[in-house]
Amino acid sequence: MDLSKQTTPEVTPFWVIIGASAGGLDALKELLSDLDNELPAIYLIAQHLDPKHPTILRDLLARITDIPVELVDHDLTPKPRGIYIVSPGHNAMVKQGQIRLTPAAEIGPKPSINLLLHSVAEDLGEKAIAVILSGTGTDGAQGVSAIKAAGGLAIAQTETSAKYSGMPNAAIDTGAVDLILPPEKMAEELKSYIQSSGTLLQKIAVPQAKTTLESIFQKLLDQTGYDFSGYKLKTIQRRIARRMAVHKLVAVDDYLTLLSSSSVEIESLFKDLLISVTDFFRDPEAFADLELVIDRLVEQHQEGEQIRVWVAGCAGGEEAYSISILFHQARQKYKKGVHFQIFATDIDEGALSTARKGQFSLSQIKNLAPELLKQYFIEKDGQFIIHKSIRDQVVFARQNLVMDPPFSRLDLISCRNVLIYFSLDLQKQVFQTFHFALKPNGYLFLGKSESASSTTPELFDAYQKRSQLFIRKKTSLSNRMDHVSSAVSVARTKQRRDIGRPLMQDKNSIITQLDQILLDQMVPTVVVVDTSGHVMHIRGDVSRYLCFPQGRIDTNILTLVRDDIKVDVRALLQKAKRDGHASTQALFYKHDDAESALFITVKRVEIQDAGPQEVFIVSFTLVDLSDAFVSGTGLLTEDAVISNDNLRKEVAIFKERLQTSIEELETTNEELQSTNEELQSANEELQSANEELQTANEEMQSTNEELSTVNQELEVKTYELEQVNNDLENMLAKMNEVIVLVDNRLRVQRMTKLAGEVLGIDNRALGQTLTTLGMQIDIPNLRQELLNVIETEQEVTVRVRRGSVVYHLRMVAYKSDVVKVVGVMMFFENAMHKSKIDPTVDCHVTLKHLADYLPFTLISIDELGVMSFVSPKIKALLGYDASELLHQNVRVLMPEPYASHHDGYLHDFISGKTKGVMAKWRDVTALHQNGERILLKLKVEDTWINAERHFLGYLCLPEQCDEPSQSS
Repeated sequence: MDLSKQTTPEVTPFWVIIGASAGGLDALKELLSDLDNELPAIYLIAQHLDPKHPTILRDLLARITDIPVELVDHDLTPKPRGIYIVSPGHNAMVKQGQIRLTPAAEIGPKPSINLLLHSVAEDLGEKAIAVILSGTGTDGAQGVSAIKAAGGLAIAQTETSAKYSGMPNAAIDTGAVDLILPPEKMAEELKSYIQSSGTLLQKIAVPQAKTTLESIFQKLLDQTGYDFSGYKLKTIQRRIARRMAVHKLVAVDDYLTLLSSSSVEIESLFKDLLISVTDFFRDPEAFADLELVIDRLVEQHQEGEQIRVWVAGCAGGEEAYSISILFHQARQKYKKGVHFQIFATDIDEGALSTARKGQFSLSQIKNLAPELLKQYFIEKDGQFIIHKSIRDQVVFARQNLVMDPPFSRLDLISCRNVLIYFSLDLQKQVFQTFHFALKPNGYLFLGKSESASSTTPELFDAYQKRSQLFIRKKTSLSNRMDHVSSAVSVARTKQRRDIGRPLMQDKNSIITQLDQILLDQMVPTVVVVDTSGHVMHIRGDVSRYLCFPQGRIDTNILTLVRDDIKVDVRALLQKAKRDGHASTQALFYKHDDAESALFITVKRVEIQDAGPQEVFIVSFTLVDLSDAFVSGTGLLTEDAVISNDNLRKEVAIFKERLQTSIEELETTNEELQSTNEELQSANEELQSANEELQTANEEMQSTNEELSTVNQELEVKTYELEQVNNDLENMLAKMNEVIVLVDNRLRVQRMTKLAGEVLGIDNRALGQTLTTLGMQIDIPNLRQELLNVIETEQEVTVRVRRGSVVYHLRMVAYKSDVVKVVGVMMFFENAMHKSKIDPTVDCHVTLKHLADYLPFTLISIDELGVMSFVSPKIKALLGYDASELLHQNVRVLMPEPYASHHDGYLHDFISGKTKGVMAKWRDVTALHQNGERILLKLKVEDTWINAERHFLGYLCLPEQCDEPSQSS
């Protein structure tokens, strides 16, 4: 053989995907400077960069490492021992070992680290390593979870060493990060992990590791309550090898020692064994066929009926939401109000928590059609939130597919890419569970590598083979399921089978022949019977002892045994049942007219697979007798011979009498048997009733499981609601704004602390009608304004005053998700932008100086008619102190009916309905403090003070005014 022509198979190199953003350059330099240039790995860097500017990142990194650095600006196949940088403005994906570029989206990080890591996890699996360095935001967190689920390694930078810890912390918070290290220590860990992987799997596969693996399974079961002994061994070995590589361990026993001392490592191994990988509408062809099945289910069900679906192993919820979308579309297609409920279960609480939120990143919805994305998702802060109509139909709960009770009366079960990790025995058990849970003709949807018709053809038929859709057969289970047995029992059954197998299959031919001779010639004839006497097995020639009559065969040994030994066999069986062993010599047994001695032995034995019933072995040993053996019969005297004959005759008489008694006893026994059969019939009826009760109990158990599931969902929602309510209460208490929320019946629902102080109300006002409360702010037509907002849904702003502070009251309709106005939000916005010093003070000081030089009394009012300035000369004119009139409505100086009409007159003038009398003197009637009416002259001017409209009024007695008057 020419060895030079031999080629070694190609080994897929490890890919190290390095994600970084702000502050990541320094971390990249520290990491790359320590890399071993002989390590056969591919390094791909995704650094967030501005696409509008050329990058010099390649030149900067090439200076600090001997490994070739290349900027990827087109699709290429990378080579080991190379560093590749994704060019700005592009997203990179890995498919079939090739780096492929696509234009980056306008919104979002460029390049997307999540998108790259998802593609690497799908393409490379265990050969993928993710490294998340310094950066802001959360890009990379979702991708790290995908790498972990695929069996890869995840590393994140420590918070203290990162300039910006947003990205590393987001990755760590997912719980998928294996190592948290500073950049200078990452190169050493990468080298150790890559070099050790591959050799560890071989060490774990050796036979000596079997008992160690069983101990590992037991520790997992003790701490987590989940049994992995029924999983495929190769899957378990790969996951354990990965954890050993993380801890730099080379012996499985060393890893077992680590598990014995670290509950944290047990939890880490448990999370590694949970494979939570899924996608929206994964395998489009399969989901296209599933859509036809769902259409058929909706079409067959009547209005108001419910369709029940179970998604087992739901992972992040994408598959459950996909099925919910298909049902929603089917209902719209057929315009039927058919209800549907989807139970989505998994044992991974972290995945369930993510699924319940219903929030997905751009990389997770990349395969969704734009029309589905637009119709069923809401984009918010770079996340895509599933629509409430889809989310509310799915209930998420933690459930062990193998050990927990299943749901019942289901129309469809989806369990995709879960069973591929189970052993064949465990798969059969799960298929029995699914058969029990489904309705007749219910559907089972599996992954592309799974099959129900080939594994359990007696339970399921293929409905659509290419899509792994199966339909439930109308058959009863061979072994009725009183409960769902655990994987432990399956493992123990397998272990018993393994123990029963011969250790050596090939025997020496001579030894085999000797064994056969001994069995045929030396071992006595044996009949194996059960506790009722029915024959289970025969070994040897029994024709000398058993007779098989014509007609219907009765397998009871007392029916088949010869009459002359029937009494002996019956007595021995009774004694053996009592004592466990019995033996005797049969009386008067003759064979071929020769004197022979027949020894009968009955012994109770334990057989492992016989179940609860007892097993007895009846052996027949025939011995030929010589004259010398029978106590010297040849030496007997004549009298002794006569005496012996008489004894034989007496024994024969007693034997006949005994046979008669036995026959009478058998007759009685037959009558008892008849009675027993009647009792058995009654017992069967009771058994049937008991089975019905057990079935009802199973349904109750399933219903209880559903209620527990719904309760768990409600507990999660209640907790989230409490958190939101606490957040809202704290915000309202600390917010430095005046905000009041009323419902559509004008009752106060919530308000900020400052609102209570400004309006002069407290928490006792909650639930009370706002318009009936005595507030410190006068708001004209408040009730009508609120009702108008509720009816028209139009925002309204009115100007109100409290003392020297002017507020713009903005009233906005508050709507629910169903676009129904449920209340009004009232925002009291300080017109002076909440300044502690009223800016109008300076202007009013100017008015004060002006009033000192004027011969008239000067009054300033705002648009509401409230006096913002009154000159001291008002004292001499009308008897009031200026300070007591400040911030009051000017109508207090007017007699009726002018006082009542003034606000309407002022409103009409401001709105342009009337022109009014401006800049002209006119006669008016004023009200003195003592109640006396006084005739005065008034001139009004329109002006603006600090960007707010005001009106200046000049008052004087008629004889003091120089200008001619105009009556009013």
